[in-house]
Amino acid sequence: MVKLMCEIHNHELVKSLVGHPYVGRLTKAENTLIADMTKSMVKPRNILLTLKEHNVNSCTTIKQIYNARSAYCSPIRGSDTKIQHLMKLLE
Repeated sequence: MVKLMCEIHNHELVKSLVGHPYVGRLTKAENTLIADMTKSMVKPRNILLTLKEHNVNSCTTIKQIYNARSAYCSPIRGSDTKIQHLMKLLE
């Protein structure tokens, strides 16, 4: 049960929404770009820089880039771990 003591917020509004999941979400075009750049072995920080060049107002963070790369690579690996997948590729 929540008891309302005072009808005002106890903190100021944030000045920047960087890191907020709703504002930093990726579009389909950005996800496609991340997938293509991941295939080309581009580093995540360079992917982020490219996304920022395309959209100056983007609030995407490096963590969201890593998550998108992981989501792209996960179905390719299947249930194998990264090491198991690497061993299969080397065979």
